[in-house]
Formats: sequence, structure tokens, C-alpha cells
Amino acid sequence: MITLRCTRKLLQLLDGAPVGCAPEATAALGNWYGNVVPTVAGELVVLVNERTLLSVAIPARMVDRLFTEFPARVYNLLRMIGVPPRITLQESAELETVMLARTESRSVLGSLNEVALQYQLIAEHDAGHRALSLSAAERTLSHWLHSPLDYVPPADIAAGILAERYGPWEQEEE
Repeated sequence: MITLRCTRKLLQLLDGAPVGCAPEATAALGNWYGNVVPTVAGELVVLVNERTLLSVAIPARMVDRLFTEFPARVYNLLRMIGVPPRITLQESAELETVMLARTESRSVLGSLNEVALQYQLIAEHDAGHRALSLSAAERTLSHWLHSPLDYVPPADIAAGILAERYGPWEQEEE
């Protein structure tokens, strides 16, 4: 179980009622923040993990399937960064129960805005060449350096948190 901390714009799109006091997340990576982001490829719902700043994106036109697409996107991203299937399955299963709440951390919200800008730039770059690949964008941004993370890539922080919760893994396990 996690709390998806939404901007006003995302709450309106989801037509959801936020909870006042959300319980602590059961997922190792913790809660996520989300916003609706316009790009040249269409609007995206960009979701950023509050502990690692890993991000996934879902086309806003698929908002009615957000709560099934979100765990699938996270599963895909974790596999792309080398997390073994047994761990990605456990962690993505924790994302199947989602509570909505308003954003509360200005620092994470600032990082979400920075990540959103990167999705816009990637979409703009890809516009004349090929269709936007969300998987490629997510993988690229999983190695993007952020000052709130002391310039450690989100993928490395996520791997450390997941190894702490589920135990270390070997490369062969993948």
C-alpha cells in the first residue's frame, strides 16, 4: 500500500477525494507524487517516488487505468535497472493499493517539476524523429542526477533500499 500524493491538477483528473491523514506506506520504496504534464506528445501523468526520485509516466488519456498501469510501469522500470523478478513482483504488488492525498513535501514537489521538465524535453527531442518511448525516458531518468539525492542516481538508491528490504541479489538472479 502506498499514498499517491497528487497535485490539484491530477486530483481533478482522477476525480478523487484525498485522505486527510495517510498511513505509512508498506512498499519498500515508499510513497509517490504525481502531476499532469503537457508535452508535445500529449499530456502525461508523471509519478515520482519520494525516496528515490525514480519516475514513471502514463499517458493522461489512460487515466482510467492509472491504478493498473502504475504497478506495471514500476515493474518494467525496476526490471530495466536490474532488479530481479522476485523483488519487482513483491514491490509492484505493494502498489496495487493506492490512497490519494495532497502533496506535502515542497522538496519532492520541486523534484517532480524538474523530472516533468525532463519528460517534456525528451518528448520534444523525439517529436521529429520517432514516437515517445516512455520506457526509454524512464530508464534515462533513472540515472539522472538530482541535488536532493547528493547526485546519486535514483536507480542506485532504489537498488539499495530494495536490497535492504528483500536482501541482496546477484547479477545471475536476473
